[in-house]
Amino acid sequence: MTSTLQVRVERPALSYDEACVRFEALLRADTDAVDPESRSRLITPGHRSERAIVLFHGLTNSPRQMLSLSQRFTRRGYAVFLPRMPYHGYLDRMTTDQARLRARDLVDTAAMSVELAAGLADEVTVSGISLGGVLAIWAAQFRGVGLAAPIAPSIGFRFLPMALSGFAFGALRKLPNRFMWWDPRYRERLPGPPYAYPRFSTRALGELQRLALDLLQAARHAPPRAHSVWVISNAADLAVSNAASAVLVRNWRAAGATNVHTFEFPRRLKLFHDVVDPLQPNAQPGLVHPILERIIVDGQPPDPTDF
Repeated sequence: MTSTLQVRVERPALSYDEACVRFEALLRADTDAVDPESRSRLITPGHRSERAIVLFHGLTNSPRQMLSLSQRFTRRGYAVFLPRMPYHGYLDRMTTDQARLRARDLVDTAAMSVELAAGLADEVTVSGISLGGVLAIWAAQFRGVGLAAPIAPSIGFRFLPMALSGFAFGALRKLPNRFMWWDPRYRERLPGPPYAYPRFSTRALGELQRLALDLLQAARHAPPRAHSVWVISNAADLAVSNAASAVLVRNWRAAGATNVHTFEFPRRLKLFHDVVDPLQPNAQPGLVHPILERIIVDGQPPDPTDF
């Protein structure tokens, strides 16, 4: 097992009260740099539930990305945990701290989140988009969650051949860090969520991709521990490699998995990469959110020809 995937001994919260104590400790560890509105969030009925869901946000975003979608799960009786990634959610959206992000931080966050959620409910579901989708894959591979549903996981680039991915992203980790605008036309005035960073660190991206590619290899050797997996993609996605997600699914199935399912939003919907955040330009939460709810809660994806 590669170093990015080394997993600590599982320490699941044994009760609802213990989960709440861990959450409060998490908040106390926040510094003044963190936007109070972008801190980790825990939404529960005040007692242990039948089901809980962990929703991981994407690179340079914050837990607020998942708030609107999370409401669909609270209405279905779920406890909801929205963890903040390290170096994310800062008041200073031009922070340089995101360059400090390492694959180890991401694995630790994924493990901590699943362990905390174990005290909230009898069954834990894990989902997330982009970077969050990679963490959902990690949880699927190494934790016995009830369901894992990675959404548009950030594995590779759409226009970069998989054979070159390891070299390209390895270079990002070794070369001096640079900050790249998500959209050079707007720079710091990037339209969309006011809590998301307008630029990303090349070093952080390299670390994320290191973890993602290591997970592809892990899937070759063992099926996921999750009881069920839905890999959700977007045919119109220009940011990530759907081919890489397909490789992940093939690897799991070749390793013996019979519980891995897929759903793809059709290209004709012209959805952007971030299909979750309702504040993104061209967002279609009225279309996307009910479909995600149907897949994750009911395990019943719609027929793509129906919409």
